[in-house]
Amino acid sequence: MVRSSTSDWLPRVLAESLLIVISILVALALDEWRDQRQDDETVQQALLNFLSEVRQNRSRIEDAAPFNQGLLHVLEKHQQDRSIATVDDFVNMIESYVPVALQSTAWETALATGSLAKMDYNLVSALSLTYNLQNRYQLTTRSGMSELLSPQNLSAEKQSLAVFNSIRYLQNTTGMEAELSVVYSEASIVLTNAISGVPSVAPDTATQISASE
Repeated sequence: MVRSSTSDWLPRVLAESLLIVISILVALALDEWRDQRQDDETVQQALLNFLSEVRQNRSRIEDAAPFNQGLLHVLEKHQQDRSIATVDDFVNMIESYVPVALQSTAWETALATGSLAKMDYNLVSALSLTYNLQNRYQLTTRSGMSELLSPQNLSAEKQSLAVFNSIRYLQNTTGMEAELSVVYSEASIVLTNAISGVPSVAPDTATQISASE
């Protein structure tokens, strides 16, 4: 029986081992490429959703702005002239203000699917500031209206104070609506650039401070 020498089988074993290693590396690379492609597609869809939602919210804000600002001016004029006769007249006026209904589905979906973790940091920071300001607006409008229309604040004796508080409330909310319009415009630009592959820049410091207040 002829024994095989090391020089006979070692090159074959090394070649087979090398082929196995290469096959594993190629398979891993393909899996990584496939995962990265899937992540890119998920992020791209999330960006498109964000852009659509931000534009829709901006449109709603800008549609409501003329009426809301007009209501504020009317209340200021009535306060100056002391021309609101009854509590019912005041209630009818303040109830005509309807806070803008803003959507946050894209943000909630991106959080749930983990898409935000795959996005550029500056882009996520800009989106976070946008939706934080939006959330603050919604909380302010809900709590403010409830307080203004609370029965304990609606009496003939408190009418002047109620008018004063309603004006402060509308000054605050219409100011936030104007600020949101600007922030939405900036977010639309950032999102459009991200979809086109343009790198994001860090949000403006003033915007960060405003949204965190």
